[in-house]
Amino acid sequence: MEDNRNFMIAIGLTLVILLGYTYFYDAPRQEALEQARLEQQKVEAAQKGDELPDLNSGDAAPGNLANPSADGGMQISATREELISNRDKVLIKSPRLHGSIALKGGRLDDLTLADYKVSLEEGAEDVALLSPEGSKKAYFVDLNWGVEGSKAPTADTVWTADQDTLEAGGAVTLSWDNGEGLLFTRTITLDENYMFGVSQKVTNSSDSAVKVAQYGRVVRKGRPEGQALYILHEGPMWSLDEGIEEYSYGDLEDMGPKDKITASGTDGGWVGITDKYWLVALIPDAKKDFNVEVYRRGNETSENFYANYFHNWTVLPAGESYVETSRLFAGAKEVSLLDYYTDIENVKMLNYAIDWGMFYFLTKPIFYLLEILYGLVGNFGIAILLLTALVKLALFPIANKGYKSMNKMKVLQPKMQALKEKYGDDRAKMQQATMELYKKEKVNPVSGCLPMFLQFPVFFALYKVLYVTIDMRHAPFFGWIKDLSAPDTMLVTNLFGLIPWEPTGFLALGILPVIMGFTMWLQMQMTPSSGDPMQRKIMLFMPIVFTFMLSQFSVGLVIYWTCSNILGILQQWVLMRRADPVPTADKKA
Repeated sequence: MEDNRNFMIAIGLTLVILLGYTYFYDAPRQEALEQARLEQQKVEAAQKGDELPDLNSGDAAPGNLANPSADGGMQISATREELISNRDKVLIKSPRLHGSIALKGGRLDDLTLADYKVSLEEGAEDVALLSPEGSKKAYFVDLNWGVEGSKAPTADTVWTADQDTLEAGGAVTLSWDNGEGLLFTRTITLDENYMFGVSQKVTNSSDSAVKVAQYGRVVRKGRPEGQALYILHEGPMWSLDEGIEEYSYGDLEDMGPKDKITASGTDGGWVGITDKYWLVALIPDAKKDFNVEVYRRGNETSENFYANYFHNWTVLPAGESYVETSRLFAGAKEVSLLDYYTDIENVKMLNYAIDWGMFYFLTKPIFYLLEILYGLVGNFGIAILLLTALVKLALFPIANKGYKSMNKMKVLQPKMQALKEKYGDDRAKMQQATMELYKKEKVNPVSGCLPMFLQFPVFFALYKVLYVTIDMRHAPFFGWIKDLSAPDTMLVTNLFGLIPWEPTGFLALGILPVIMGFTMWLQMQMTPSSGDPMQRKIMLFMPIVFTFMLSQFSVGLVIYWTCSNILGILQQWVLMRRADPVPTADKKA
């Protein structure tokens, strides 16, 4: 009786802690973070500090950037729409992208994704990937030249375009004469997806040689919205000779005003900034050596992040021309598309921009299997149900063996109790006698847990797939489930919307996690009991823990776990009916 009372007190205290943490700490903290973010957007920097490469000075080296301002950078001067509408530009129009290239500076700083919306709400806007300097979420790409011995194009340079629109499969050429004998031309192409090609040419018609060095940089003001999670990388990264290197925003926040992380590439690669679903990556010419660098400038209220590449200086004699080619990927991290660019277009490890995790050898096959199932049924939710059935089918022989072992363990309980009474507190003899009993009865005490342990890698891999692949983003199932990658929105805690209250954290408890917890409890009730009664009660507490824990997970994952439980219940019912009768055990040890 005392054990039961203590156990119920432990359950009550645990629930109080979980709910109290959410209500009194997590919800106010999230509100404070959102308020801080809004205040940050109102901060105007004291200086522009755009950190353009300082490649014109006599002792400058390629990629040596001017010292930034202390505040980190870009001044917020107008809305995104105002900045774009009030300027000369080349329009970008394709089935998957639309935006513009600014003629002043020649930057690609206006890009929206036609296939993706910011939310599932009716009339939601397209996802804005790139935005011009001066907007609150400035994010842009520079591809330009450093010049030693003459004037180089800068952010204030006004280019001339040979046409006013860049379409998929087409090209546009920008040109600028520096008035000192150098003519710069930049031809930009776009494929049917998200890959830009850039061919830059410098013609030297002056009387003397000059040095030129091509560079590219991705500049981002601030960090993406949403809470950063350890399971996913967001921030600068590169792929070079030695493989992938990733640097989170937190990794860079302690940098000094001149600190940088640098590396060199000799066999192709890329450098850029990745989000959960989107990627902006600069891809230098794979036939030429190049250098990369990532860094942060600014402070907590205004910060900029940079991912750059640059080539070494090249001497351009009088009367000659020099051409550099590069590419830019700016779009959604679609698995098949990144695989295509990696395998067919030879962009080294571009498909690793998707963070498959250390268990990629399991995560990617599960994704591809889901893709195959989706192709058959046309719904990712049904594909998850079919995946669950396949996993259960594959583990059925092991589950069958495990259930038989657990059933034998139940029959052995009287003998186990007799051993405990015989040896008392002599743990060594008790353990030895127990192992001899297991060996005599041919029982493996851990075999019953094996099916669950084997499912955990699949569970984690599916979690990664649902979280990191854009294919699952906004993928509907049935009824109220409009997005398999988001938590359940049919909340029990506000009576399914009847109460005008939006719970957060552990209080945002959906109906599907509750059903999952119930099926988990029911499955445990059907499992042959073993071990002492207190351990059994603790195990029965697990459904409550998993119910609240999975309420924060993708609903697709909850569907998988619930379906797995239901199939497990049916499986145990079948095995119970088919199990061979075990003779009643003798209580004598």
